Amino acid sequence: MSKLSTTSKNSEKNSKKNEREIAIRVLKEITHSSAYNNIALRKELDKLPDWEPYQKNFVTELVNGTLRNLILIDHILQISLHKTKLKKLHPFILTLLRAGVYQIRWMDKVPDYAIVKESVKIARDHKFDYLSGFVNAVLRNVSRDFESNKNLLSDSADKANYLSIKYSFPLWLAKKLIEWLGDSAEEFCMQSHLTPAVTICLNPIKTTRESLIGLLTAEGINCTESTRTDSCLFLHKTSNLASSRAFQQGLFHIMDEGAYLATQAIQARPGQFIIDLCAAPGGKSFALAGIMQNQGKVISIDIHDHKIQLIKNMAERLGFTCISPEMADASIQNSNWSEKADAVLLDAPCSGFGIIRKKPDIKYNKTIKDVKKMATIQRSLLSAAASYVKPGGILVYCTCTITPQENDDNINWFLENFPFKKENTTQILPSSNNDGFYIAKMTRVTKIANTVNETNNMEITNSVEIAEITEMAES
Repeated sequence: MSKLSTTSKNSEKNSKKNEREIAIRVLKEITHSSAYNNIALRKELDKLPDWEPYQKNFVTELVNGTLRNLILIDHILQISLHKTKLKKLHPFILTLLRAGVYQIRWMDKVPDYAIVKESVKIARDHKFDYLSGFVNAVLRNVSRDFESNKNLLSDSADKANYLSIKYSFPLWLAKKLIEWLGDSAEEFCMQSHLTPAVTICLNPIKTTRESLIGLLTAEGINCTESTRTDSCLFLHKTSNLASSRAFQQGLFHIMDEGAYLATQAIQARPGQFIIDLCAAPGGKSFALAGIMQNQGKVISIDIHDHKIQLIKNMAERLGFTCISPEMADASIQNSNWSEKADAVLLDAPCSGFGIIRKKPDIKYNKTIKDVKKMATIQRSLLSAAASYVKPGGILVYCTCTITPQENDDNINWFLENFPFKKENTTQILPSSNNDGFYIAKMTRVTKIANTVNETNNMEITNSVEIAEITEMAES
């Protein structure tokens, strides 16, 4: 847990705002200006290069924790406010109260009186003197009623309403989760509600698992081994991971275990030619290059030039010379690669419900219309991907979501229209060590006719829109 900002000389030197004020500013931008939490957080923290890691960790926890619990927090606030509706509050005061409730209920190392006092001070500093007494009263009520409100949902008979409030999922999404996942819906909500560990993938051309664990442990980083792969490790106490010698020496890259399992499905071998579509930030390309022992060729495709440069820089740090980053629209077929690839990996942009534990704002800014829109875009990407796979080659399609429209429905459509056979499909739900991930492995069996591409007759989102969606999904 983070230390209080008042003890930080660096905070005073670099900014007149303390950690709570920075967090409130970011939260307000996310909840009232539709900003993406990871982008808004990074933007603010990048302005404070001299802040200590614990200060940045405090801001990150306060922002993400409040977002993870937003609906429950509002439920608690509404009880304390009685007849006053939340929507009538000034956006800054509402955000200040939300952050205060999160600290009182979940950040137990900070005394309640200090949280209330600091919140009142922030209200006054921002010219809300006339509401300082209101802020004080509301947060004191929340603190006083904490124990009685601990189990305020335990008797709820409405399953969707229970999931919605307890785990802070919009009611429409809670209902859909029950429809999509049945008895697994609450487990999904619970796991998506937890703070994720940092997962890394070792670089097999430079190190071994045992050696990497030893180096990281020596630097004070706690490691837990994966039971599903030999390449992934789960890290703790990683506040300054990029400064570790192991990172700087290119011994690993950050990558979720679910994503790594998608690369494993290809069963890549040294010397193969593989295309990684929608590749940024490059994790799966790096994993494939490692599996191939840096022998062969991996073309990493992305539509954004700055993402291509990111892949190049990371490949250089890791020492992978077999990776060739290329900027292209993955929905447009490139005849130069027709029927040449031993395997194609398509990690399609999606609704992202499988990564809510990392990006909690997804719960609030996605709708069922977004799901349908993404499914259409994914079909255009699948159509292009199919053309690159040579007979007998492998196509792996994956998403970080759990909706049938984007997963099984798309694969069923694909198999009806393209000469591929399904090897297997896997839906991985979020857990303490991985995101939610869908993986479908298919094998090309015959030549693809030009008339097969049904997406020519579909309403496909244009390239500019695909670029925008991809950018948001990868950020």
